[in-house]
Amino acid sequence: MARKETERGRWTTSERVGQVTLFLSGRSSRWQMCWVERPNGQPNGIGRQRLRFRTTGETDVSLARVIAHRMNEDLIKRRLFPEMECGDAKQVPFKPLVKEFADYLTELGRSYDHVKNIRGRLNYLVQWMKRRDLRFVNDVSAAVLREFATHLRVDRGLTPSTVNHYVDAAHNCFGYVIFKKRLMNGPNPAACGRQAQLERIPNRRTPPPVIRPEQINAIMGVAIKHRDYLIARMLVFMCEGGFRLQELQFLHAGDIDLENRTIRVDIKRPDPKTVRPELRKRCMTRDGLWLPKSRAGRRPLHITDRLAAVIRAMKLGDATNWVFVNKAGNQVAGNKTLERLKRYALEAGVLVDKHPRTGELWSLIRWHWLRHYHRTRAHVSKIRREVSKIAMGHAADPIHDHYRGLDTFAFHEEYAKFDSGIDDSLIGVL
Repeated sequence: MARKETERGRWTTSERVGQVTLFLSGRSSRWQMCWVERPNGQPNGIGRQRLRFRTTGETDVSLARVIAHRMNEDLIKRRLFPEMECGDAKQVPFKPLVKEFADYLTELGRSYDHVKNIRGRLNYLVQWMKRRDLRFVNDVSAAVLREFATHLRVDRGLTPSTVNHYVDAAHNCFGYVIFKKRLMNGPNPAACGRQAQLERIPNRRTPPPVIRPEQINAIMGVAIKHRDYLIARMLVFMCEGGFRLQELQFLHAGDIDLENRTIRVDIKRPDPKTVRPELRKRCMTRDGLWLPKSRAGRRPLHITDRLAAVIRAMKLGDATNWVFVNKAGNQVAGNKTLERLKRYALEAGVLVDKHPRTGELWSLIRWHWLRHYHRTRAHVSKIRREVSKIAMGHAADPIHDHYRGLDTFAFHEEYAKFDSGIDDSLIGVL
């Protein structure tokens, strides 16, 4: 039955289930399957045979045997009833399906920017395949996509994370082709999994640095010196509430309930005339809805004492007014506010480095890193991880999701001890 791996062997233990070899590799705790597959439409023994691999997805050997038996029965049916194979399926051009898939995503309510990115990546795959005389959906295989990923990484010089976005686009498209259009049988050729690809990245990007309270106070001091109270207030909201930048851009005055010390981040329908054109395309659905990033992104946030003082000083108007507006009274832009944040951080000497292209000094700080700062201060304030997950809008296990909004009083009671470390004298100026 089971055998020990030799020095040149591929697996640690293995056993035979009919035509399928069930084995356990040292790279994964899940059992894998291996079998020899003949070419479609060829008699048994004629043509070039290929070695196929697939995971059972199971760590228990008894469950893995059941899946291997099913695969063995499928192989027997293919051998005895070749007319049932999909080798003679009609060839469907790949390029028109890209447009159909983009239209399908638009019908689902995906943002304009998301659909544009998906379509652009798939069209590049179509062009790359055309240069290799591959024009049909059935021509796409796991091996072809691996060659495409190598081309992106080596010839175009893209980073592994960017290559992963192209693979994700192919994965989503072929899910539509296989399950919605039913133009292909078998597994998704791009079914690699985003996280699995990220785990294989050899050189991971270094995590953002831990930002300290004195650095935040220094940036706020410079912003106040330049009378840029908008940036200073956004700093307070980020550090005290753990917002995403887009959530601040779409924050209405009606979302803030000072009496109950709660800010509600949820689905809303803003007036499209007040939304910046680029955000209208990128962040809103065709029906005019702004949606949080995920289901967990719909959440309550606790208003701390410092945040409450800043909100009272802002003197917000009607419920439909934006909380953060520029001097012209329009919704703030992320790129312009980031430029000002970096300029003040450079003057304060916070996270200063050389620009990768120009070589000039600049600050590495980003708005999203202040969200990380909030999580760090929640840990310092001894707030439980499960509670800070709710405030950050992070996904959790199903049981946690089931009970996430059950007791809001306990949530506010625990977050009342949150300490961001911001100097109270700076809060008084705002």
